[in-house]
Amino acid sequence: MASGKAILGSMLGRFLFREAQVEQVRELSPRFRWMELVGAGLRDSSWSAGDKVQVFFPGVGMRTYTPLAWDTVRGATQLLVYLHGNSPGAEWGRNVRVGDRCQFMGPRGSLALGALKGPVVLFGDETSFAVAHTLRNLRAGVGGVEQVFEVSSRADAEPVLRELHLSGSAVIERTPDEAHLPTVAERLRVALEQRPGAALVMTGRAQAIQALRSRLRVDRVGATQKVKAYWSAGKSGLD
Repeated sequence: MASGKAILGSMLGRFLFREAQVEQVRELSPRFRWMELVGAGLRDSSWSAGDKVQVFFPGVGMRTYTPLAWDTVRGATQLLVYLHGNSPGAEWGRNVRVGDRCQFMGPRGSLALGALKGPVVLFGDETSFAVAHTLRNLRAGVGGVEQVFEVSSRADAEPVLRELHLSGSAVIERTPDEAHLPTVAERLRVALEQRPGAALVMTGRAQAIQALRSRLRVDRVGATQKVKAYWSAGKSGLD
């Protein structure tokens, strides 16, 4: 049965949503697909690094993505889709083809990155690769960015990180018992200590963010923080 949000979205879609067509699709690794969406309605947009769009899936509702880039002259944006499990977003990413049409809301504010000054340390996971890419481009020539990612598979993640010019990131494989998190926390601690005054941007899985913030407090590691959980185990449509 369709959710209330899905029904409302279907009713209001023609008034609220932008229309776009899939212009290009590329597989970056077995778990990731890159796509470009093009449409006249994308030209009159105001997009900033860290903003989100919410793609509408009929009968399901909306799922959130961070655009990799936005071209207001061509009316084009790029998305990275993580093919994790059998979620609506993953199924869409697997099956989408050039010429398919989609509807989405946005761009809208999600994680304000433009106000960051000086160096930045970013924690995230597979759902954070796009925001890491936009942050790297935003900070080019201004201040360095150090990325630390927890991932399910290094083999799946590394080709994507190379494509997005993030191959210098620390990549730590996730373990079922969370035994990897002390290693992640240590990498974050060292990165922050090597960059006095750096801001800490924490994205991705809610449970990992909570555990890492707690551990950094115990270790008395201080930093200005921006936090945005993109997903939480057992929940859907968090952002």
